[in-house]
Amino acid sequence: MKQPDDDQSASFDDGNEVLLRRLRRNTFIVIGLALAASLIFSERGSDRRMFLGVVLGGALCFFNLRWLNSSLRSILALASQRQDGRVPPFTAGKFIFRYYLVAVAIGAAVWTGEFHPLGIGSGFAAFVGGVMIEAVYQFYLALKR
Repeated sequence: MKQPDDDQSASFDDGNEVLLRRLRRNTFIVIGLALAASLIFSERGSDRRMFLGVVLGGALCFFNLRWLNSSLRSILALASQRQDGRVPPFTAGKFIFRYYLVAVAIGAAVWTGEFHPLGIGSGFAAFVGGVMIEAVYQFYLALKR
């Protein structure tokens, strides 16, 4: 099996970094739009629960993505190092523990009553909106060619 050249590998890594930057930017755009919508469409001008929910959800979104990225890199680095496809149990456990920690944070925020669950959900799902923006952009580029 032919291994990719170093130049090809470097350009692949550069392309991934560019894509990740665009996805991060798109996610910020979606969070900004959700924040603006929460301020504009709130029932009362002083109702800040939805706004705070979007802020918390967006923060959890970026926390989750960063932790997912580091956990996945760690798991893949260990798996490639050992060459047997197995990783230590705690490494995979950290990957799953992230879900529990995010769920506890969301549950505690909703329990306080200061954060609107819909706002948390829309902020937390902002990455999905960022991916959709990127998909539309890629579709546009494909049609343009």
